[in-house]
Amino acid sequence: MDTLLSHTTALELLRSHAPLRRLARFARTGAEPPALPPTSEDVKSIAQRFPGLTLPLHVTLSNKNRRGPRGLVTAHVTEVPLPHDSTIVVAKGIRCVSPEHLVVQMAPILSLLELVFLLGEMLGTYAICPSHEDGMLARETPLTTKERILAHLDALGPARGTGLVRRALSLACEGSASPYETKLSMRLGLKPALGGYHLNVLAMNEPVKVARLGSGLDVGVRKPDVLLGAREASAPYSGVSFDYNGRVHELARSVEHDIRRQNELLAIGFKNYVLTKALYDDLDYMDDVVERARADLGLPRLHLTRNERARRRRLRFALYLELEQMDGITWRGGGTSLSIGEVYPALDEPVVDVVPVEVYGLE
Repeated sequence: MDTLLSHTTALELLRSHAPLRRLARFARTGAEPPALPPTSEDVKSIAQRFPGLTLPLHVTLSNKNRRGPRGLVTAHVTEVPLPHDSTIVVAKGIRCVSPEHLVVQMAPILSLLELVFLLGEMLGTYAICPSHEDGMLARETPLTTKERILAHLDALGPARGTGLVRRALSLACEGSASPYETKLSMRLGLKPALGGYHLNVLAMNEPVKVARLGSGLDVGVRKPDVLLGAREASAPYSGVSFDYNGRVHELARSVEHDIRRQNELLAIGFKNYVLTKALYDDLDYMDDVVERARADLGLPRLHLTRNERARRRRLRFALYLELEQMDGITWRGGGTSLSIGEVYPALDEPVVDVVPVEVYGLE
């Protein structure tokens, strides 16, 4: 069996833990895609090795005249030779496309914002996992980097999807620790034409040195979810940070950590704003808090006509609604998939090795 899993099947696999050890060892290859699709028996073997994949399995082939068993396999044909880093060996006879090539494959079937959202996950430290109670799993490190994706695009040349990835990459965030952090960074950083506030997002979850208040002013670090930098030395604050507090922050201990973090950032000239889901959902609140953040950063007030203000507000609301519909599982134009367990119900239940989601942003 020689199978190259691709598209949404590769995405599912990259979100699991099995291939991550191989990613860490950079076990990547540029071998050509197989000419033949997997057989029904091959699909069953893949299902046993990687439970949880949905059908049909998406695979990449070198032969456009081969289709595979109906309902079990969807075959795609590569249009260009694959560079050396295009695939990852996940098991004997089974490869999946690398994160760098995956985003190129997905680009033509996604909207621009969906592609930016997907890149946020590839460049972040989380994996969307609907079966987990938190809806995601934590990663120690991102699957890839902007530099690595750009190098892959250069190696591919003018292939289909590369231009879309280049544009989306210029809008994508790095270092996000959750889907809503990615969505928040998009709302804050995208241009007004796309519904964003067009603020300069410097970093996400990057260490900021602070003095530990109440501990003899020992030096420590805090990691704001989204960090915005001032452009003028005369700005009231050196920077502004936004933190999205999900369900994990409702615990009393977490609230105390948040307060300590906010005070320690304030002590070094960084103003910290905290958003709950309810505040994130409130467009009037978001407009007001961003206006205040602009003043904190020393940015001038925007002088817009009434019609332009109304137009930009409609775009901000449209962006909010579109992001709310994105779950990282169902993509625009996607069809209905069957669980692989529905086709092979006799397979043993998978043992899920869940990576605990740590309380992000409290370091």
